[in-house]
Amino acid sequence: MKETTTLPCGCKYQDKGYMLVRIHECEYHRRKRTRKRPYRPKAECVRP
Repeated sequence: MKETTTLPCGCKYQDKGYMLVRIHECEYHRRKRTRKRPYRPKAECVRP
């Protein structure tokens, strides 16, 4: 029972019964996943 689902963006997922596995990634999500993000240090604790 391997059913393939295609999202509107173009990503393809395969349903393996207990989880969805991505078998194809669209350009938009690939760019989002591999984008370089600026370093942001953790905020300091504000509890008294």
